[in-house]
Amino acid sequence: MSGSMNQFTNDEYVLAYHGPLLYEARIILAENWDENNTLLGTVGPHYFIHYKGWKQTWDEWVPEQRLLKLNEAGFAKRRALLDAQAKKNRPPSAAGSSTASPAPATTTTGKGKEKGKKGESKKRSRESGVDTEAAYFNRPEVKIVIPEILKLQLVDDWENVTKNNQLVTLPRKPNVRELLEEYRQYVNNTKKAQERSARATSLLSEIISGITLYFDKALGNNLLYRFERAQYVEQKRQNPDKPMSEIYGAEHLLRLFVNFGPFIAYTNIDTESLNILREYINDIMKWMIKEQKRLFVKEYEATSTHYQNMSRT
Repeated sequence: MSGSMNQFTNDEYVLAYHGPLLYEARIILAENWDENNTLLGTVGPHYFIHYKGWKQTWDEWVPEQRLLKLNEAGFAKRRALLDAQAKKNRPPSAAGSSTASPAPATTTTGKGKEKGKKGESKKRSRESGVDTEAAYFNRPEVKIVIPEILKLQLVDDWENVTKNNQLVTLPRKPNVRELLEEYRQYVNNTKKAQERSARATSLLSEIISGITLYFDKALGNNLLYRFERAQYVEQKRQNPDKPMSEIYGAEHLLRLFVNFGPFIAYTNIDTESLNILREYINDIMKWMIKEQKRLFVKEYEATSTHYQNMSRT
């Protein structure tokens, strides 16, 4: 398969990795990501998927390597992963004396190794390296800690939209793109730039671009309350060629940071870059607190009865 071709298509049902296991999912949208995505994701085909039987809050973008075809081979792999997980979770008392020994993977010589690993190695070969993939998809979640002041901001935001039937007035000033550019200039014009490592300083522009790009991709599917969707559709109609990062502002960027941890946990970036990214996100939020009165809307706009009825249908 060519690197520019998508192996899966819109509306196709697939098996998707979430943690160490596979779940049925439907592809909502398929896209090819270019080199601008190298920090927050791999280059190549990406898919926005909905897990069967899960709430929409679990919908997410995934790279192609997290998907398998929904066929016999895929189901066989899912069964193998379930079996492996069941054995892993089995208490020691449940194992007999013949299975109490550690797995023979640590054995380096002798016939015992061959005998102990014969079936297992064949299974791994047949399943394209379950151990490697399980280790990749079983990474610990990256924690993004939201400061208490911004948690209160999120609660007010939730109440205004879902309880009071109000909306953030659009377009916002500053918008997400402008806000992040202001932060970049703030870092470069203060001692913060000197305090960071050379690598952290060199990654700043790439991180800003990556956050902006992911905001544009995540907004419509991950960052809106149901009541806001009609407003979003209208903004897309009025501005078909304009990225949403130039329309929405701090309120929705903060929602992105709440959901950012699980996403960046499954990127292919190295540990150092991951830590730098997390530090920058934390620092952006500290800066947002300093500029809170200016960045966040003071009053949400009331909506008409017509809009409210339309949003409930």
